[in-house]
Amino acid sequence: MKLKAAVVGLGYWGPNLARNLAGSGDFSLAGLCDLDVARLERVGAQYPAAERFTDLNALLARVRPDLVCIATPVASHHALAAKALQAGAHVFVEKPMTITGAQSRELLSLAASHGRHVFVDHTFLFTGAVQELKKQVSGGAIGELLYVDSVRINLGLFQPDVDVVWDLAPHDLSILHHVMGQVPTGVRTLGSCHSPSGLADVAYLHLVYDKAITAHLHLSWLSPVKVRRMIFAGTKQSIIYDDLEAAEKVKIYDHGVDFDVKDLEERRRVLVSYRKGDMRAPNIAATEALTVELQNVAATVRGQASARASGADGAAVVRVLEAAQRSLAQGGALVAVEGA
Repeated sequence: MKLKAAVVGLGYWGPNLARNLAGSGDFSLAGLCDLDVARLERVGAQYPAAERFTDLNALLARVRPDLVCIATPVASHHALAAKALQAGAHVFVEKPMTITGAQSRELLSLAASHGRHVFVDHTFLFTGAVQELKKQVSGGAIGELLYVDSVRINLGLFQPDVDVVWDLAPHDLSILHHVMGQVPTGVRTLGSCHSPSGLADVAYLHLVYDKAITAHLHLSWLSPVKVRRMIFAGTKQSIIYDDLEAAEKVKIYDHGVDFDVKDLEERRRVLVSYRKGDMRAPNIAATEALTVELQNVAATVRGQASARASGADGAAVVRVLEAAQRSLAQGGALVAVEGA
């Protein structure tokens, strides 16, 4: 039997959720909710079987959905998700999960008390490219991971309620958390604002991990070109993940360095050996990530799988974002990540 699903928020991402749910073999799209009546009617016309609401309470009472998908501004995530959980529904929340770590903890506690799941829409974790990254890094193919360098820049879209860090960094942070299996211990953030909003539109995050691993994120809404590229550098191999590449999204380079230190007290005599070999591009599955993600959600709800992007994962990302925000306010000071 299909699970009943509802979508709350039909702006940018909500229609994509509605389309995938309506075409899913696991879900039936039973309800749509938005405060904008015109938008609700326009999107709803494509799904006549889905009832339309401007109030979440009315939707929950009438439809009684198994899953509520929330695609609204981040400041509203906590209140809407809490209502859905209290009504007995599982919750699927757009990234970032909440605007504070305290709100994330409250939702996780509420979900546990009602025996329900919270899923966070970290869509990139369900791409073939990121799964290949995970396989190569966690499997040890690249050797010891040295550092990660990421560039996620484009011209817009400016967000009215969050800065560029809260808008773009969740993508990279969720990928790093999934691939590396750990949360950074600290973060330094520098950024600047070039609009009347007062919100940073360019930012640089320096993440510190255990074992001297570092990651650097470059984020911008002001770039004349769109770039979505991550470099994972290891002692044996390095990987470039370019999400904008049509065919070869992941390229593995048999390049590396070896340090021959014979006397630790004489580091100036260290011999560096450079190795340059071939490049290969693994075949990457082209299935739409949101389709795979909803399959994982359904399987988790049915007890057949574990969540790849759980509420706990979403909360970990929020904790890093909070630390990044504090660092930005302190002019780039190193701020510890809570719970790391």
